[in-house]
Amino acid sequence: MAPELLLFILRLLGAAVLLAFFGLIGWFIYRDMAVTMESLAAQARPFGHLAVVVNETENPAVGTRYPLLPVTGIGRASTNTIILDDGYVSGQHCLIARRGELWQVEDLGSRNGTLLNGVALAETAVIAPGDVLTVGNIQLKLEIE
Repeated sequence: MAPELLLFILRLLGAAVLLAFFGLIGWFIYRDMAVTMESLAAQARPFGHLAVVVNETENPAVGTRYPLLPVTGIGRASTNTIILDDGYVSGQHCLIARRGELWQVEDLGSRNGTLLNGVALAETAVIAPGDVLTVGNIQLKLEIE
């Protein structure tokens, strides 16, 4: 076999190996992006609701339901998941988060505090379906699916 033919075959094999390597890298990136998209879709899916059961003001109306996400911020600021327009609600009032199989609520240093079933939160507390969270003049009942 001529040396030129052997070098040509080796170059073709090298190019094929290089293309296979790049193809494998592309496939890994595609799979990683697919898994990430599935994970983000699962995080955006609500796990339940917070329903307004008592409100001394007009907005939001009693019966209004807000989706409960794995991390749900409650307050007056537009950066929260649940925005409550009440003068007694702080900008970043409280946070509800799912940690493992438990749901926990934490007051974020709000001026008027957060009540869980009528008791002021001093630290992070575990919440369960049916618990009532009082934020300002608004009472929200936890409904987990």
